[in-house]
Amino acid sequence: MSIRFEVDGHVATITLDRPEKLNAMDSDMYESISDRLREIDSRDDIWLGVVTGAGDKAFTAGADLVGMHGTAEQAQVAWSAVRATRFDLGLEVQKPLIAAVNGYCLAGGLELALVCDIRVASENARFGCPEVKWNLLHGYGAQRLPEIVGLTNAMYLLLTGQFIDAREALRIGLVNEVVTPERLIPRTRELADTICANGPMAVRMTKELALRGRDLSLPDGIRLYQALNRLVELSADLEEGTRAFAEKRSPSFHNR
Repeated sequence: MSIRFEVDGHVATITLDRPEKLNAMDSDMYESISDRLREIDSRDDIWLGVVTGAGDKAFTAGADLVGMHGTAEQAQVAWSAVRATRFDLGLEVQKPLIAAVNGYCLAGGLELALVCDIRVASENARFGCPEVKWNLLHGYGAQRLPEIVGLTNAMYLLLTGQFIDAREALRIGLVNEVVTPERLIPRTRELADTICANGPMAVRMTKELALRGRDLSLPDGIRLYQALNRLVELSADLEEGTRAFAEKRSPSFHNR
């Protein structure tokens, strides 16, 4: 298998395991990754997902160009309307996702990292959108990058196809932290455990509010907050959270 899926406590880890190909993704891998992301969302015992790549050379170098892109004639026959069933076509994940980026994070690999809410990079990470070099489009990423790193930085990456290193990615806000290679997975797990120690319903609703609120006016955003907050107040873990606060201890949450 080119994908490994492991659950440890409330944390699920998707590992792209094709290091001999720099974890390049073929069609089956795109589908498998998307299936595992849906599994993370659907399972009550999983509260958070981590995505990483096997080996120390690449998170993923992106799509396997030979396996993913055919001739113009094939494209005309295979065309169908976009459906949000694949991570690079708008698949939404309600639960938090963290990308642990080691080595090359390019093209479709960068899009996979952009699906995640938090990105931790190894010092050896390299980021880029080289699709224009091959007369291809960086689709999902071209729409997400301007919001994350600003239009000017996004245009530099998208139009030049140049790579940037981890420190530059940190400077422009593409990643949250840069750590040594040996600290990448431990630090990612520390962040995962920190999030999982919080109220799971509050975490999910906070992500929903942050993402949906981007497209709303402030009054509409406040209305959305009120609706989501009502769900949080009705969750089984509210009593535990308030009791733990009063007793000056860490809460022990059980709800999804």
